[in-house]
Amino acid sequence: MKLGIRTKLFLLSLSLIALTLGITYGYLRRTLDANMTTRIEQELAEKLRLIAHTAEQTRLSAAEPRPWQELARAMSPLAAGRVTLVREDGMPLGDSDVEGDGLSFLPNHLSRPEIADVQQHGYGQSTRQSTTLRQRMMYVAMPFRQADGRKGVVRLAMPLTAVDRAMSQLHVVLFLAAVLGLGVAVLMSSAAAHLAARSLHKLTDTAHKMAQGDLGTRARPEGQDELAVLGRDLDSLADSLSRALSELRRMESMRRDFVANASHELRTPLATLLSAVETLRSGAQNDPGASQTFLDIIYRQADRMQALVSDLLDLSKLEGKDRRLPLFPVSLPDVIKAQVAQFSPRAEERKLRLNLSPSPSHCLVLADRLRLEQVLANLLDNAIKYCPAGSEVMVSWTVDALARMVTVAVADTGAGIEAAHLPRLFERFYRVDTGRSRALGGTGLGLSIVKHAVEAMNGHVFVESTVGQGTTFRFTLRLADAE
Repeated sequence: MKLGIRTKLFLLSLSLIALTLGITYGYLRRTLDANMTTRIEQELAEKLRLIAHTAEQTRLSAAEPRPWQELARAMSPLAAGRVTLVREDGMPLGDSDVEGDGLSFLPNHLSRPEIADVQQHGYGQSTRQSTTLRQRMMYVAMPFRQADGRKGVVRLAMPLTAVDRAMSQLHVVLFLAAVLGLGVAVLMSSAAAHLAARSLHKLTDTAHKMAQGDLGTRARPEGQDELAVLGRDLDSLADSLSRALSELRRMESMRRDFVANASHELRTPLATLLSAVETLRSGAQNDPGASQTFLDIIYRQADRMQALVSDLLDLSKLEGKDRRLPLFPVSLPDVIKAQVAQFSPRAEERKLRLNLSPSPSHCLVLADRLRLEQVLANLLDNAIKYCPAGSEVMVSWTVDALARMVTVAVADTGAGIEAAHLPRLFERFYRVDTGRSRALGGTGLGLSIVKHAVEAMNGHVFVESTVGQGTTFRFTLRLADAE
């Protein structure tokens, strides 16, 4: 049966509305569920760290079950969830939701996914349907150490009722939107059929060109009717696809560059390793002096590859959009003084002066302590590596109480860096002097790790340099609230 234009437009309207609702529902459901569960997990993780710390500080013995049970119940209101303390063998020490002697009836927890993840990775998270509570639950777990030195696991559970309630509300909103859309389509399709036919042809032609790969074409509709809105949505979709395609091309280019650079960085030590092994196999192992020389070469090249792989792993953890680290108050002077003390022997070996500039003696910043130590270590390592004998490396920090920011500076009086190199210093594998960097053991990833680590702590990093006068690296961190 041949359908008329009105029927076709009506069916097309229904199809477009259904498609739009389906895409919108899928996107909103995934986004809302992911955002809410991520936020809940972050909140639970923060509470869990406090509970684990409290469990360690109480210094209870596993031989005394009642205090553990009391501790779990005491921490439950603070955590706003179910608290379970588990021995290393998986048997419960305490559970805030268990009354009386019911603790002895709880099963071994080693089979729980979050507990198993703690054993392997030091942190566990699981989301699943609770058969007893008949609702979705999120579980997070981390280790703690008992008074007798044995490890235990503390687990925090919270129902995902807020997420599920939001999903139910989303179903209702989308159903009402579908009903409204269908009503509008029925009322307007007949009256607008003739005028819409021309617009529809233009939209069809635009969509056809887009399907053929011409993402530069646009419908540019006029008016405010449904087809005009559809035309603008189609143009918006073309814009989004163009941006996505550009981003994909950029990411593909970065991937190719990364693979090429990583392959290049690994090729040289691998070739040296193979050459040394081949020489040993050819008889050099019978010569003690030659054997030791080639074993030293093999060790140095293997160490170089290990450093490169380690930096690549660190960088992969830090890269990505909206990647943030869990931040806690950290004493900046303590961290800086420790790093300066660690690098002072190396500075003395190279006949450098490594000093601390007079700075505030008390300063708490919001940071990840390990990453902050890594940032300082990379900057100090670079300064010591590339400064000539007699140079000075100075570490200082200043506080802007009004802006609630701290600026840390690592300055040297070395040879400096030409201005043309400065914009690319934080790129992966970028080196000012390729031969010298490799000779000194650099991987070409240290400054890139610095940049991503600082940004993951809500800070920024800068570099200033003057040839013949020296180089200064600065990075900012947020002040922690005073206790």
